[in-house]
Amino acid sequence: MRTPGRSNRRARVFALVILFGNAFTFLFAAQEKSSAVEVEKNVAAVMRDGVRLYADIYRPSTIERVPVILVRTPYDKDRYAEYSSFPRSAAESGYAVIVQDVRGRFSSEGVFSPYLQELTDGYDSVEWAAALPFSNGKVGMQGCSYLGAVQWQAAVMNPPHLVAIFPQCTFANGRHFFFFSGAFDLSWISWLNGRLPDIKRRRGTGTEDSIEEKAERQWSVHKWEWLNFRPLKEFPLFKGLCPYYYEWLDHPDDGPFWDFANVEKKHAEVSCPAYNLTGWFDDGYGQPGAIRNFLGMRRNGRTPQARQGQKLIIGPWTHCDPTSQAGKMDFGAEAAVDVPALVVRWFDHWLKGIDNGIMREPPIRVFVMGDNTWRSESEWPPARAKPVSLYFSSRGAANSLHGDGTLSRTKPKGTKPDRYVYDPANPVTDHFFETPGPRDLRPFEVRNDVLVFTSEPLLQDMEATGDIQAEVWASSTAKDTDFIVKVTDVHPSGESQNITPPLSGVIRARYRDSESRPALLDPGTVYRFVIDSMSTSHVFRKGHRVRVWITSSFFPHVDRNPNTGHTFGEDSEMVRATQTIYHDARRPSRIILPVVAR
Repeated sequence: MRTPGRSNRRARVFALVILFGNAFTFLFAAQEKSSAVEVEKNVAAVMRDGVRLYADIYRPSTIERVPVILVRTPYDKDRYAEYSSFPRSAAESGYAVIVQDVRGRFSSEGVFSPYLQELTDGYDSVEWAAALPFSNGKVGMQGCSYLGAVQWQAAVMNPPHLVAIFPQCTFANGRHFFFFSGAFDLSWISWLNGRLPDIKRRRGTGTEDSIEEKAERQWSVHKWEWLNFRPLKEFPLFKGLCPYYYEWLDHPDDGPFWDFANVEKKHAEVSCPAYNLTGWFDDGYGQPGAIRNFLGMRRNGRTPQARQGQKLIIGPWTHCDPTSQAGKMDFGAEAAVDVPALVVRWFDHWLKGIDNGIMREPPIRVFVMGDNTWRSESEWPPARAKPVSLYFSSRGAANSLHGDGTLSRTKPKGTKPDRYVYDPANPVTDHFFETPGPRDLRPFEVRNDVLVFTSEPLLQDMEATGDIQAEVWASSTAKDTDFIVKVTDVHPSGESQNITPPLSGVIRARYRDSESRPALLDPGTVYRFVIDSMSTSHVFRKGHRVRVWITSSFFPHVDRNPNTGHTFGEDSEMVRATQTIYHDARRPSRIILPVVAR
């Protein structure tokens, strides 16, 4: 890391080089040069509170001022350049690419506090980038996941020189990243564990070789021990190191605490166009986040240009992996997208003013799974997608795929309810939860605490494109519990393939009416639960069957609800709950699919 004085001197000399050509490049020990790209390492940006954030700059070898693409990462700017060719390829296309370590990570100063710090730091970094000697004053941002979230957080601050962004696989409301429909996403334990080596190194309690791989090795050994730890608020691994973990757990309800990461609440303050990218199997809140940001900005963006300048692309992808392979499925070469090229094309229009036709194209591109083709849309969900209800029915024994649960368009007249016992000490457990994408879910469907409802084989292809909604009438013996719905495509072979991410179709009962005003259940009372966190574009082929299953846990994608109704995160105690699912004429539990006529 450079000292402030050295950094300023180098910046002044760097400006002279721009003015007088490249004759003195050899004077820069920290600067590299290829035939077309110059690289300067560890350039300091001073934030409004005096903290210095350090970045590497990749720019074309030219004296012309060029637009800037800013990438802000918590994952080490040096490693970013190792696994991504984007900085150099974009520089070769005429952009200065700045890759910056966010506050408190790797080379940058300050204390890391995920997302909370990115509002003002994002604004200051954009304006710093715009003022650099080689910049023409136009700045764009791009990146995936955390690198996507920081774009929106900068955008809601409306920095004058931020022209456009390209956020991938990120949220619209940060609370939903942590508490998915009210249930805590336990993958944050894994994520924070991966940040510990750098935190300890910076505090002097770790060594220079305490790199991320060390945390990954520890995770592989202790994973299930840590994931099973209760109570969550007493989790020892982050004590004194990650205070924000405990702050998140103290605020399970939606409310002012989460405003720092609530993008959709501030769409009206955003002036820049955005190209939103996500995948049908993008776990976390990336998929609904991209859709909600796209729709919210189209309705509420600050300017006509911001409202009209929104794009959305959804492929058959997992998180930040826009390739043809997802899980066990290969969707064909056409499914893969060259994202760096798409990013450059987007910024060619907005930062360079090139009329390349991108804004004359329809605003939405979706990959239709099953057909395995791309299709353009002008709205989401497509207006031609009609809601088709498939009703649950049984003779009271829909437990497991061997039960008698059925799914049909016929509204039930008087069938018996189904019951199962949810035991938090023995949850439905996905031992391969770090393997995303479509796969065979039958190993879960053999359990008696999973109710399974399956249609007859389809007589013709059926396409579902849009938002899926489940309406479940249920009661519980508990004061609070969870209900989880999965929709699968059952192949003639019997394979039951999920069509949405593992972390979807979840509702925590206390949040059934509002995520900001929780209300416990009255045990034994029947409630209507609406679960609407699922979207897809999928063709169920002729001869295939549609399957829906209901359970009360999918650990460790979400934490186990202890069924006590106590304050979140403080329970070691866990109690069993008997769940009753109703599907009669008065209480017709169903799945509502957005069916597009073929």
